[in-house]
Amino acid sequence: MAVEIKYWDKGAWISYLKDDILPFYESLLAMLNLWKELKETAHGKFLSDVIKDAPNLELVFAAGTSPPDKYEEEGLALVYKSLFGTNIKLREYYFLKSLGKEPKTICAVEKTAVVNYLDHMSVLVERILSRASELELITQAELQNIQEESRKVVQVVLANPESVSERFTEFLNRALRLTVAYNEYTRFIWHLRKIPKKYVMEFYPELLKPNAFKFIQELLGLSEYIVPQVEDPEIVDMYTMFSFDYATKVTEPTRTGYSTLDGREVNVYTYFKGGLPPTYDPYKTIGGCMCRVNELIWGLFSDYPTSEYLKLVVSEVPNPFKEWQSAVASEPPTRSEVNYPNCYEDLSVLDECLPSIFTGMAELVKGEGRILYIFRRW
Repeated sequence: MAVEIKYWDKGAWISYLKDDILPFYESLLAMLNLWKELKETAHGKFLSDVIKDAPNLELVFAAGTSPPDKYEEEGLALVYKSLFGTNIKLREYYFLKSLGKEPKTICAVEKTAVVNYLDHMSVLVERILSRASELELITQAELQNIQEESRKVVQVVLANPESVSERFTEFLNRALRLTVAYNEYTRFIWHLRKIPKKYVMEFYPELLKPNAFKFIQELLGLSEYIVPQVEDPEIVDMYTMFSFDYATKVTEPTRTGYSTLDGREVNVYTYFKGGLPPTYDPYKTIGGCMCRVNELIWGLFSDYPTSEYLKLVVSEVPNPFKEWQSAVASEPPTRSEVNYPNCYEDLSVLDECLPSIFTGMAELVKGEGRILYIFRRW
């Protein structure tokens, strides 16, 4: 279960940022900026006016359609409509074309479920890279180069709209490689999102060295989360838990399943499977942001309707959430609520749940008073 990376080594993390996160960010930014460019160029304008300056965009709205208003299965216009929200009144378009008139029909470019995922991911990845730049792990020149490359991708796709499937598939592949089932650095971060000192000793003993722990604290934002209130100092040390600014406080769940998680109303069961929150807060650290990015990638590949839309560009849609679920195959937690560990009995109950918390099968979150909630993902 432990990873083999040199998690105490600065150079190893620089490689992770440059080899995994920056390429993912380039593809992510390209796809998000493609949507923004389409919206700025076409939304609310007549198609006849849009194609005077950019004739290739007629393919975006109409390629792979037929009269009077049919989108052909796997046609190019359906790909753009599903992924990027492009749309025209096809019946109006074909009626005008049949009369030899210009296609004076209004274009629409709306946010889709896919674009919402792209938007949320980009905010979090930008925070990761901003913090990495502050720590001098990457340079501003490298960030600017990635941004420039993403703009070039947008122009390539606009010049050749049929290339969108290739570019979106590239983004999906880079996203997949960043998830916990495939990436040891992400897996290390995932394990640390709620971890007791006991597990640090067992799985990541190098982290007990003061310099290594200080480095990871500064890099990922790791801090104390729960300190048991019992007499034995050795047991207190073993069961002191650490976390990032990730899913830390929750009010008592309502009957509908909605709770206030870190100050925002969410369905925590959906949220921990990659659902979208109404805001991006509270994630500010590399560790907290990266855990959430992993969950958002899970959601993109597995949630409806996004998983269905991805079938338009890839023949078989992987499910990294299920792959991780199968890989860890731990026992489910026995409790949904436990007391804050103020006695050895409480610690024993918490100890039973630690394996599922470590893998992510469950999430431990502080409630009000002396209650800790354990939310299952599967």
